[in-house]
Parts: sequence; C-alpha cells; structure tokens
Amino acid sequence: MRQETQGVTETLIKNATEEFLEYGFTKASLRRIAGSSGVSTNSIYTRFKDKEGLFKAIVDDAAAGLMNIYLESIQKAKESTNLDQACLEGGQGTNFVLDYVYQHLQEFKLIFCCSAGTEYEDYLDRLGEIEESYYLEFVRKYGQDKMTVDPFFIHVFCRAGWQTIYEVVMHNRTYKEAQSFMDSTVLFNRAGWKAVMGIEK
Repeated sequence: MRQETQGVTETLIKNATEEFLEYGFTKASLRRIAGSSGVSTNSIYTRFKDKEGLFKAIVDDAAAGLMNIYLESIQKAKESTNLDQACLEGGQGTNFVLDYVYQHLQEFKLIFCCSAGTEYEDYLDRLGEIEESYYLEFVRKYGQDKMTVDPFFIHVFCRAGWQTIYEVVMHNRTYKEAQSFMDSTVLFNRAGWKAVMGIEK
C-alpha cells in the first residue's frame, strides 16, 4: 500500500512538472494533472493541500539547495584576505551555482520561468539582494581611496548578474554552452569591477 501511494505521488510530481513547464503556475490545471495521473483532484489536495503546495513539492529542495550553495560561496568570498582571492572565490561560486542549476534543470526552469503567482516568483530578486549586500562591502573593502561606486550601480548590476543565469536556462543552452558563457561573464565582470573601483584603468 505504501509503495502504491509513493508511486501515485511520483506520477503526480512528474505530470505536474510537465504541466507547469508548459502552462506556467497560473494557467496550470489540477484537473489536467489529475487526469493524466489517473487520480481525482481530491488526491492532489490530500497530498499537497493545493496547487501551490504541489509546485512547492517539486521545486523547494532545489531552491533551498542553491540558496545554501550561494550563501556558502558569499561567506568564503567575505573571508578572503585579498582582492585576488575574493575574485577567485567568486568565480568558483559561479561554477558551483551553474553546476547545481544544471543538475536540477527542470526545477530551475520552473522557478525562473514559470513561478509567477507563487512564493518563488521573487527568488532571483532574493539572490540579487544577497549579492548586492556583498558587493557594497566588497567595494568598501577593496576600492581605491576617493573612488566611489554609486550604490544604485551596484543594485542594478547585481540584479542583472542573476539575469545571466536566467537567460541560459530560459534559452535552453546546453551545459557546455552555459559554462562557456559564464566563464566569459566572470572575466568581463572581474575587469569591470576593478575598473569602476579604480584598481585598473
């Protein structure tokens, strides 16, 4: 009986994932999910409470995992003793993030592209806020004397940084393509930050 229940739950998760990917959260239909899974909608309510509970069951572990990886990366960068080490930790953090996203690609397609109407629709904004806080400290710590960086610039740039992850997922880049793109992005960003901080002209 337990195996049968687990099998139904796995089928619901699989079919719900396909439904959310095709229609997005708002337009997804519990009736269609139930029908393709061979159960009643009541079976979904019993297991997941509601449509958002079903969406959460699919993506929550992946969302929490990425947040933890990113926070660990930021902490290592904060603990760096010099600029080069901080940049190295930042680059490694980008690699860890990309690897994790591609290990859970369907979940992040849902979070990045299909989550409007759920608690995850501002997930990228939350990551951007963390990055913004880090870079405000980064600029104060490593910027040259009398060189200031407009906090609004930091705000916009940090939010745009997470847009790059969204773009490679949304445009269905292969992992190899995404990795090459992010490598170029890291080099570009590193040179740009040094320039606006007065470290390199």
